[in-house]
Amino acid sequence: MNYNKTILRRMVLFFTPTMKKKLSSINYIFVFQLVAILSLILIYTAQWVTMITSPSLRTGTDFSAFYAGGKVAREHGFSNAYKIELQQSVQEELLGFPLAEGQALLYNHVPYLLPILSFLVSENYISSFIQWALLMLIAYTAGVLVFLKNTRTGFNPLLLISALLFFPFFQSILLGQDTALLFLGMALWCTGMETKNDWLAAIGLALTTVRPHICLALAIPLFFSHRSVAWRFFLAAGVLTLFSMVLIGKDGSLDFVHILQVSAGGTWYGMKEAAMFNLIGLLTRTFPRLDPELIRALGWAGYGIGIMLAVVGWRQNKLELPVKISGTIILALFFAPHLHYHDLTLLIIPLIFLTAKDNRTSLIPLGVSLLLLILYPLYYILPYALYASLTVWLLQNKT
Repeated sequence: MNYNKTILRRMVLFFTPTMKKKLSSINYIFVFQLVAILSLILIYTAQWVTMITSPSLRTGTDFSAFYAGGKVAREHGFSNAYKIELQQSVQEELLGFPLAEGQALLYNHVPYLLPILSFLVSENYISSFIQWALLMLIAYTAGVLVFLKNTRTGFNPLLLISALLFFPFFQSILLGQDTALLFLGMALWCTGMETKNDWLAAIGLALTTVRPHICLALAIPLFFSHRSVAWRFFLAAGVLTLFSMVLIGKDGSLDFVHILQVSAGGTWYGMKEAAMFNLIGLLTRTFPRLDPELIRALGWAGYGIGIMLAVVGWRQNKLELPVKISGTIILALFFAPHLHYHDLTLLIIPLIFLTAKDNRTSLIPLGVSLLLLILYPLYYILPYALYASLTVWLLQNKT
């Protein structure tokens, strides 16, 4: 027995230095990066396959509205694309059963996307969905590459992968949303502002009109601080508006305004104000007995306050440009009158700016995606925690 103990003790003494050396040589940061990236890829792939192979799941996504808008435009002309009854008819054919009034997911997005949608959609809903998702992935990747290569952050392969795996962006792909176009416009705007290319900034900002309420929150402050960009934006947005009006005509324009009014009411199916990640969503969940009309009024008031705060921020010469851009994005998202989870994709911009001065923080975007994915019980809390954390960072690095 004593002999065995002696042998065991010698073995431990022999292997301990070797084990310590091996453990000290392990790059734990690299291990975390690899595990995080592989985990996100596997989970995203599994969720996408589950969605696209399930008839009830794939037809219940937001893409059904885009599909309806594109198919109506292709079969009945662009001028009829915003007729609610025609959109509902397409969705009923897709679902295989009739919908009650107010149950159809409305295509309430900008008219200049209709030519793209009418070209992509076909009788095969799955094929149309996949093509749209690939187009959005290409647009988003282009935006990330442009942003990383032309801003002070510099190109970083890890940041590129982290941005492509950002959880809110995957949600936009899973839902079939056009958030990638919003991000592409935002990336061009940021790049133009950083490189002092007024036309690039204006064109990028004009592209963010895919979310008019977010676009206005970004554009209005520029009229008080960067008027050369603001007037160019006015011209670029005017071209898109004119194109849209010519495309859908007078009747189509009236139908578009009507759909926007219905959507602004917040009661139509798919609006889901209680599921929003803005001030309105926060108030709706916190005070469920409060009159929805009062909550909307407070939300619109907050929207005005948010724009005024952004105006003040852009007029502060001491603030660095990344701080102004990041602060405006956070204000635009929190105070936007309509905002869902996929729109949080824009937070990747302040998260990337956060890594500009310290390469060790390049893990943050990847870690945020894991937290948002894993801590599902905190689904309605984490985005607001992210708003707050980024705001604290901005206040600490405002000069």
